[in-house]
Amino acid sequence: MTGAGIEIRPGEDGVVRVALSGELDLAAAPEVERKLREHERDGAVLLLDLRGVKFMDSTGLRVILSADSRARRDDRKLVLVRGPEAVHRVFRLTLLDQRLEFVQDEATSSERGG
Repeated sequence: MTGAGIEIRPGEDGVVRVALSGELDLAAAPEVERKLREHERDGAVLLLDLRGVKFMDSTGLRVILSADSRARRDDRKLVLVRGPEAVHRVFRLTLLDQRLEFVQDEATSSERGG
């Protein structure tokens, strides 16, 4: 990701926490995809924190949708921590805010049992 990175924290609670920052775009997508695939099976829930993402294009959206499809296929769960308004707007415009599960922060996710 341009000027930032990917922080992965596998949890003992069955939740793999992935915090993204910077730009989730064409340049960053291959590395993000690789890291997600590498760690997503470490837990029943993949919590993808978008709060640090400053920009996301359609390639970034594809990475997230692919992770969601793999999670559904494998009977796991993808939960997204809502990012800044500019990033969340992409989900609203594509109506994916109605398909994907969003929480405000990690604590909200824990309260919901995942």
